[in-house]
Amino acid sequence: MKNKIITSFLVMILLLVSVWSVSAQNQDDLLFRRRVVSSGFNSFLYGTALVAIIEPSSDAAIAGVPIVAAGVGALVPVLLNERMPITANQLKLTNHGQLIGWAHGFGLSAIILGDGLFDDDGEEEDGIGTDAKIAIGLGALTSIGMGIAGKSIGKNKPWSEGQASMLAYWGSIGPITSALTIGSFVEDPRVLGFSVLAGGAGGYLIGNAINKSDSYTRGDVRAISALTTMNGLLGAFIASDIIEDDVEENLGQWALIIPAAGIVSGALIGQAWLKNAELTPRQGLTTIWGASGGALLGLGVALLVNSESLTPWYTIPYATSLGAYALTVEMLKKKNAGMVSLTDRSKNNWNFSFMPQNYFLNEKISSSGFKVNGQNARMQPFFSASVTF
Repeated sequence: MKNKIITSFLVMILLLVSVWSVSAQNQDDLLFRRRVVSSGFNSFLYGTALVAIIEPSSDAAIAGVPIVAAGVGALVPVLLNERMPITANQLKLTNHGQLIGWAHGFGLSAIILGDGLFDDDGEEEDGIGTDAKIAIGLGALTSIGMGIAGKSIGKNKPWSEGQASMLAYWGSIGPITSALTIGSFVEDPRVLGFSVLAGGAGGYLIGNAINKSDSYTRGDVRAISALTTMNGLLGAFIASDIIEDDVEENLGQWALIIPAAGIVSGALIGQAWLKNAELTPRQGLTTIWGASGGALLGLGVALLVNSESLTPWYTIPYATSLGAYALTVEMLKKKNAGMVSLTDRSKNNWNFSFMPQNYFLNEKISSSGFKVNGQNARMQPFFSASVTF
């Protein structure tokens, strides 16, 4: 059975890679390709959830149902694309809704089931318990529902790509930070589940408020997300370091607030740093690659140091990653500012007009004494010029 599951998973990966490798000719082709891949992948997850819930006795069904679901999911956008082409905002919010919907579904399950969600007594022999099946089912249904809602919002709201990205960004980090913060103080599953739902709602409110007060591009949000990820991972490694060194049981739980603080700090610093940067989506991706390259460089340095302590293994890559990120961001900001300055310098502030029709008007004025409001009219110029400072 394991071999068949692994084989089906590899086939799914091969399908995704093959579709992803197709060269897109334009923006519409790129969006369509991403939609096919994301729809197939999410359908694969839904198929896997269905297998976990119904627990079919046939090994063939266990391996085949997720692949069939992935195929159906990939075909849906193919069949509907001509009549219902997807936009960048629809794709962004659909993918966000399908991903974060799992977290909201599990949070709702925790509120409903409480301690039963993690109770091993409810597990069946060679299978999973009823409570776990309920949680998986709710997660899948919430993912589908939020995906549909995201697509509808992306279609009907007149948002820019930056506004949609900012809303999805805060809608993602809201549940994470709230769950980590509350989890550092309490262990009640119902409270944790509520924190996920409350954090999601709060995240959307914050993202909407930011969109009303400031203007960020999709590239800006990508760059902000890169810094948020760096700081969040740094906090996670610090927390794991503290928990590992904590010899007294359960006292390391409070350390969960450290990665939450890292995520929030990355968001706030990133937004202040990238304000008015006006990065393009490609430039935002460049900052991610810059940070990744810096982290890889730092990992190589850590290998050379070869410390027995865990601390250098994450502090050195973080420092080099942050340095590469900062260098990339500042370089791109100066480039964009230089383009604006160049555009301003090349702008022609002179306004020049040639009016040959005034020749005939002047002939009439000189021959007949043409008057305006009882006064003799003045001769009209053939040329006029003005300059704006």
